[in-house]
Amino acid sequence: MVTGYLDNFYARLGLPQSATQDEIRSAYHAAARRFHPDLNSDSRASEIFLQIQEAYETLSNLAKRSAYNKLLPEDISAPGKFLVNTIYSRDALTQLDSPQLLYVLLTIMAPPDLAAAPEKRQPLNLSIVIDTSTSMNGARLNTVKETVTRLLQMLQPDDILSIVTFNDRAEVIIPATRSRKLNLQEARISIISAAGGTEIFKGLQAGYAEVKQHLHPNFSNHLILITDGRTYGDEKLCLDLAREASQEGVTIHSLGIGYEWNDEFLESLSSITGGSLTYAQTPAAIKQFIEEKFGQIQQIYGSNAQMRFRTNEATELRYAFRLFPNTSAIPIEENLLIGDIPLRQSLSVILELMVNKTTGIAGDLVLLDGSLDFAIPSAAIPNINSRITFSRPVHQQPPINPPPKILVDALSRLSLYRLQELAQVDLRTGNLERAAFRLKSLATQLLTSGEKDLAKTVMLELDHIGNSKGMNQDAQKKIKFGTRALVNPELDKELHP
Repeated sequence: MVTGYLDNFYARLGLPQSATQDEIRSAYHAAARRFHPDLNSDSRASEIFLQIQEAYETLSNLAKRSAYNKLLPEDISAPGKFLVNTIYSRDALTQLDSPQLLYVLLTIMAPPDLAAAPEKRQPLNLSIVIDTSTSMNGARLNTVKETVTRLLQMLQPDDILSIVTFNDRAEVIIPATRSRKLNLQEARISIISAAGGTEIFKGLQAGYAEVKQHLHPNFSNHLILITDGRTYGDEKLCLDLAREASQEGVTIHSLGIGYEWNDEFLESLSSITGGSLTYAQTPAAIKQFIEEKFGQIQQIYGSNAQMRFRTNEATELRYAFRLFPNTSAIPIEENLLIGDIPLRQSLSVILELMVNKTTGIAGDLVLLDGSLDFAIPSAAIPNINSRITFSRPVHQQPPINPPPKILVDALSRLSLYRLQELAQVDLRTGNLERAAFRLKSLATQLLTSGEKDLAKTVMLELDHIGNSKGMNQDAQKKIKFGTRALVNPELDKELHP
């Protein structure tokens, strides 16, 4: 059994190494109640339950626990403020001259006792930034106004909310405040109208300034951007602002309405802060997004989780993707921003590692080493920093066991999204033949999995590519966000019919 700083039995139960036998027993029963397959229909529950059982069977036995403790790194200090599970696609690596792929499913959760406790959330510090350019006129803007008005009535006394609109200029409709002058605030929202062009930076700048007035780690600090258009000339300013927001612990979530907005830009804008981008085709989907996102940020246990890591010469982190709570590819940077930890669900991320030449390596190979950082707004000392390392043993002839089913299922669904990702890269570089090949394969797999409507959209775009050397913007977004929704059909529901 290979152990690591956050890949160990204590972390699975959310306990420090100094935990008493009574604390181990209590933590096990709490975790077992939460993840027992008979009580939890989540597809991940059975795998996590087995890991919890494995941890308890060792730690509840004094002799086994003593032998296990000798395997742990000397400076390990597993915190009791969160639970961590790591599932690897391989039990061990083979001594080879050629590269080997390894997948890791990292899951971070609030302790079961907190997740099961009566609802008590931290105050929000939220700015909603609304595009009011001409193209938003009508049902789109009306739906936003109606939904935001309802949110005002759902705020708690300590919550801070600001509303900003933008087109060619930005206007603060409701300044960041705890004041609940509902009649006045509702009246100000009701007279919002559409006109002018789309300059996203002006809206972001004004919304971020409102959030910064009350910035504090004990608040859930978020900005929601709602737009249906492209911005021109200020993309770099927007991304620079997002980087600053990330450093300050502010998460930016974006909603793109219709098909004329730039999904690559908004994806980057949100992912820089660990946020998410959602696509809405209809007014009903706009309402659903605002309500669901508002609900999610009210139920956050840990904010702005990021991995600071180092690899070695033998290892390359090639790809990262957040499965839960909001599906999204994660940019590979020195600090891997993986998102927020929900109170009653989990933050789950898949990492793809390329392990190069392992000939001559014996024993454990450290793949990634660094720290996991995030803030728990409810804690007296909110900032959490914990050592993290991933490692695998290397053998000349390791036993061959099938990968865990939870990982196989996730990778199978993720492969559809990655096919369209690679096809988009091919189109941008002018390789139409390879893009068409990937899309044909995608359409076939979608048909096999019963996604007939999405498969039909892909097949229609194959003809469009041949004629125009590119994809229709609307279809491109349907395919991208349709395949992304399939990665997490339970929690990241498709927001359009």
